[in-house]
Formats: sequence, C-alpha cells, structure tokens
Amino acid sequence: MLAFARSASLGLAAIALVACAAEPVPSVTGMSVLVKLVEPSADPAIVTAQVGAAAGRPVRYLAAMSEAWHSVYLRCEGAADCDALLQRLRADSARIAGVQRDERKRIVSP
Repeated sequence: MLAFARSASLGLAAIALVACAAEPVPSVTGMSVLVKLVEPSADPAIVTAQVGAAAGRPVRYLAAMSEAWHSVYLRCEGAADCDALLQRLRADSARIAGVQRDERKRIVSP
C-alpha cells in the first residue's frame, strides 16, 4: 500500500511539473538607459529613487558616467512598453533632464 501511495504521489508531481512547463512564460525584457538628472548626484540610492519615481517602476543602478549622467536598467514587457517607459521618463522634466537608450556595446549584458 505504501509503495502505491508513493508512486501515485510521484505521478501527480510529474503531471504538475509538466503542466507548469506547458504554461506560456510572459515576455519580460528590459533596457539599459542613460539618464541625466536635473539635480546631479553621485549617490546611486538618490539616482534610483529619482528615476524610479519618474518611471513608476523599480530601477537597477548600473554605473555613473558623471554626477549628472547615470546608466540604469529598467524592466519592460516588449517594445511598446519600453517605448512608453522612455516617453514617461522624458516627460518628467522636474527630475530628468535627458534620457536615451544605452546602446554601448558590452561584453556582458545586464
């Protein structure tokens, strides 16, 4: 009886695993962006707070180009969402003085 219960639970676990693998995975992408702050700062926490507030989503800090220009990574779902996110950043002129996609070539991507 114990062997039957064990094999039945293994069978159910295998079915659940196959069912999970069959579910479509949402297409989540992201982009690296160069952002120029209206009020320059060398503090990554301030930069991520400013850009995150303008973007309306979490930001991952990558690097400083100067006190004004910073590279950050933003998650977005597809090209349309990424474009809308860039427009949202450009529209926040109180925090963001300039924004552009970071298209520099990298050996390792974020």
